[in-house]
Amino acid sequence: MRRTIPRRIFLAGSGLAVLGFADLANGLVAYAAGPQNSALAAVSGTSADAAGAINDYLRSKTGAVALTGDYFIDSVIEIPAAISSFELTAGSRLKVRGDHTALSRTGTIVYREQLKTAMTKGKTAITVGQPTAYRANDYVLLAGDDTTSGTTDRYGYLRRVTSVSGTTVNLDKALPRTVQIKPRVAAVTLSRPLKIFGGGEIFHTAPMSSSSPLIRMMAVDTPQVLGLIVHDNGAAGVWIAHCRNGVVDCTISDLLDDEANDKFGYGVNVVGSTRGLTVRGTISRVRHAVTTNSGPFISVLGAAGEPEDCRFECIALDCTDKSVDTHRLGWNTTIVPNVTGGRGGVQVRADNTKIVGGTIVGSAGPGISVHPMVAVAPTVTGTAISNLKPSGSAILADSPVSVKDVAIRDSYGVHIVLSSNSTVIGGSILAGGAVAVRFRGSNNSVTDIQCGNNITTPYTEDPGATHNVFRMSTTAPEPMAAPVATKPPSISGTFAVGNQLSVDDGTWTIGPLTMAFTWMRDGVPISNATNRTYRTYDVVSADLGKTLTVVVTARRAGYADGTATSAPTATIAAGLALVPVTVPVLSGTPKPGQTLTVTRGTWDPSAQNTSCKWFANGVANGSTGTTYLVKSSDVGKLITVAVTATRTGWTTATFTAVGLSIVA
Repeated sequence: MRRTIPRRIFLAGSGLAVLGFADLANGLVAYAAGPQNSALAAVSGTSADAAGAINDYLRSKTGAVALTGDYFIDSVIEIPAAISSFELTAGSRLKVRGDHTALSRTGTIVYREQLKTAMTKGKTAITVGQPTAYRANDYVLLAGDDTTSGTTDRYGYLRRVTSVSGTTVNLDKALPRTVQIKPRVAAVTLSRPLKIFGGGEIFHTAPMSSSSPLIRMMAVDTPQVLGLIVHDNGAAGVWIAHCRNGVVDCTISDLLDDEANDKFGYGVNVVGSTRGLTVRGTISRVRHAVTTNSGPFISVLGAAGEPEDCRFECIALDCTDKSVDTHRLGWNTTIVPNVTGGRGGVQVRADNTKIVGGTIVGSAGPGISVHPMVAVAPTVTGTAISNLKPSGSAILADSPVSVKDVAIRDSYGVHIVLSSNSTVIGGSILAGGAVAVRFRGSNNSVTDIQCGNNITTPYTEDPGATHNVFRMSTTAPEPMAAPVATKPPSISGTFAVGNQLSVDDGTWTIGPLTMAFTWMRDGVPISNATNRTYRTYDVVSADLGKTLTVVVTARRAGYADGTATSAPTATIAAGLALVPVTVPVLSGTPKPGQTLTVTRGTWDPSAQNTSCKWFANGVANGSTGTTYLVKSSDVGKLITVAVTATRTGWTTATFTAVGLSIVA
């Protein structure tokens, strides 16, 4: 069991400052909390080139070593074969100046012979001319001038010799392709397994000046790159060539993507005959998080090799091109996409690729695209593709593909585009574009696929496309989770009778959405104000003394409805006072025995009731009708009348008509 001892000691006179200890399988190993020797201490934290001091330090060590400090390096650090584990401790940095790799481990590949007979696909044996040069458990690179279809890329494969019988050399695995044009063999001496790990950083100080990977593994057995923070470079973060097995699981970010200046910032570039590598970690803001390519130039063989049996399951964030992209070389690659954002999800250009499970979310390009040059159809099983931007189909197959149980959610455009000879079985499409499948070619089959209510056109066929089958499942997919308001709707306006209020939509987790608005009075839906498509409401007298809320319903095809309720308004106040549009007028002969009459006027809004009150010299005389019989006691007095207008929910208004002076 690995055990960390929580104890620190000071070694006087050692030059090591403070050390810690880890109980490893083979005993206690010390690691320094500062630079490991005086030569390293002299350059750590300075602008001096530390490459020489680091290389000298590593050449003096065996087994597990650690490096602590902050270093500029002007040349490559080649990790010797005697080192099995290299830790760049947390807080430490390697800062590259110039066009070279930071850390490298290199085995050897040496041309051995050209064979007289082809190395045949599916066979686990080859016939050689120099049988005494081969031994069991040796590794060989088998390649020729044969290329993958559609390119000049030459394939080749790393194999272990299991036995030798006469001129027959038996191999640990059959060849996936035939090598028949100048079939050649190279001896591969894999460097010892190496683990590079830790919490330190490796980056280039001037990425535009770099065309070299930051970490380079060439012909290494079981390389491991774990935990490091690798960033800012003009080329790959990690480059793995002609290696066997191994894992890359670190954080890689911010590599240049500038094709015009030959800057291809691949997170992990898996090249040559690398076999059985797994790529994990989090890789962001690079051209491709992981990709495959041909190998470096080897004497007599040239640039040859095809990555084989690799597994890519890294988290890819906001890549500037396809997040995971096999170039033409690559055989039996398994991809578990964990893609968010970027200009595309997975692009398949290699043969016999398997995409298994995983998610592709929010990319701008196709979720999964299959290049026309692919000769051995890929398979896609159980992948969830969602929220693609308007330019991207979920699956764009320009050559045959076999798709099963893929869930496509809320993606724009035609969801599945097929050229010819492809099959899609099961799966579902929900929300987003209205067309499920476009058949651009012939002999395609789409069966048992579930389609949501957003699909109004199940499929289309291009001119000349024939013999295509489309059969939709009778079962519809379950709607997706309802959108959620991250900011609730709010009501604005004057909270009084007679005013118009408005409500905003609030802020939601997805969009665009179609909104409906139901206004509530003290929590009860208001008749004729439910499920409205417009955002306004005119406050009426029935709202007086009550509070109003709005329930906003957010709808999107393929989703359950989301709802959010606004905060209540203040208690609704009475409206403004009624305003006379036509003022009351007092008329008649101002003499005793005569009748005076007052009009009620017209009011805005209309008065429900009016009442009158008569005055003589400002003193109420008890009369309340619209007429008044003048008395002899009124002579010499000013007769006035006040008309009061009322309406429920509005402030009462009173208007006094112009008076008449009574004469004898």
